[in-house]
Amino acid sequence: MMDGLKERGRAIGEAAAARVRGRVATTLRETFPEAAVEEVGDDLVLTGRVTADDPRLRWIGSLLR
Repeated sequence: MMDGLKERGRAIGEAAAARVRGRVATTLRETFPEAAVEEVGDDLVLTGRVTADDPRLRWIGSLLR
């Protein structure tokens, strides 16, 4: 019985993480239209060029904390 509950909890957690990754990817694509956002497994990869003084970098940096 406990194994079934653990598996159910794991599945619920994985589904929630996937939803959050999707929302963050969408927000990144909207915020950085000149960059490419790719979901690689559990990771989001942001590829592109922005200037070092771009204020949007503060926002993305706050997500990494």
